[in-house]
Amino acid sequence: MAFDSADVVDIGKGEPDFHSPPHAKEAGRAAIETNFTKYTPQPGIPELREAVARKFESDNGFCASPDEIVVSCGGKHSVDNVIRCLMRPGVEAVVFAPNWFAYPRQVELAGGACVFVPTREEDGFLPDAAEVRAAITPKTRLLIVNSPCNPTGAVYPPELLEALAQIAVEHDLWVIADEVYEKIVFDGARHVSIASLNAAIAKRTITVNSVSKTHAMTGWRIGYAAMPRDLARRVAEVQGLSTSAPSAVSQRAALAALTGDQSHVAEMVAAYAARREYVLERVGGIPQLSACPPTGTFYCFVNIEPFLGKTFRGTAVRDADGFRDLLLSEVGVRVVSGVESRSERHVRISFAVAQEALEEGFDRLEAFAADF
Repeated sequence: MAFDSADVVDIGKGEPDFHSPPHAKEAGRAAIETNFTKYTPQPGIPELREAVARKFESDNGFCASPDEIVVSCGGKHSVDNVIRCLMRPGVEAVVFAPNWFAYPRQVELAGGACVFVPTREEDGFLPDAAEVRAAITPKTRLLIVNSPCNPTGAVYPPELLEALAQIAVEHDLWVIADEVYEKIVFDGARHVSIASLNAAIAKRTITVNSVSKTHAMTGWRIGYAAMPRDLARRVAEVQGLSTSAPSAVSQRAALAALTGDQSHVAEMVAAYAARREYVLERVGGIPQLSACPPTGTFYCFVNIEPFLGKTFRGTAVRDADGFRDLLLSEVGVRVVSGVESRSERHVRISFAVAQEALEEGFDRLEAFAADF
């Protein structure tokens, strides 16, 4: 059966269903009305870089000067800029799998290669430091740390970050710390920035963040990163060859989001926490599904292994791609396959979507599983 797009329920989308905070929208409108619509400095307007530096010091526990901050067109753009500066043919980046789909592609586009260190569901999708150490070769230049992690929801504890920092320092590696979900944590989990651990790891870490998830500002396209000054200069030059600076209007909105009232963040996280409990309850009610409870992000990485290797109405389900496609065609529910994230037996369900969508999506998913 083919479902009309209007009948499809999307419970995989990684975008908050909340609106951008009023003070950010007002700042954007004011920028337009006052004709703040010209080119800005390539690394971002000074007042925004200053606000980002203050945010890193107050929220994350490390110091960065404004000239060590580069504002870009989203967190993805920030990561890509840095990878383009660090990678080249013949060098490697260590990535923990399951991973955000873009990292390997960005590394490969820059001429580098990825070495994947697997994480396991039974270990809460946390990497084993001994396996990370064993993956390091003379070609290794970069370690990518994504905590809280998309898609697994894992939040790396301080002792693991300390072990990873020690490996990076010993082997003279750069570290990209992708922390865009830092505020979205549950069950007493605490986000720790690896750059805050000590001076040795701070001087080789690029900390990436954005306003997209924390402030529900995905479409404004503003990310930012702190890094050593010389690298920041190179990243700004690379950005200057692609996008120049981000939107002037969006930068003013991001400035307001970072410096204004933060109550909307707590409200969103509280809603996510309630939806997370609902998702885990519904997953637990479907015999073929299971999940490691996420301690961060707004994703649940759901194990679908009992479906694999079976046939439904003449269609074989070989991996998560096949399950995703069958779920969409049979009951009109969209989820994200884990195949691009290097897991053939998981799909990603988002609880950033509205409660009504979750309820309808799981009702359909439950019926599909029973029919299967």
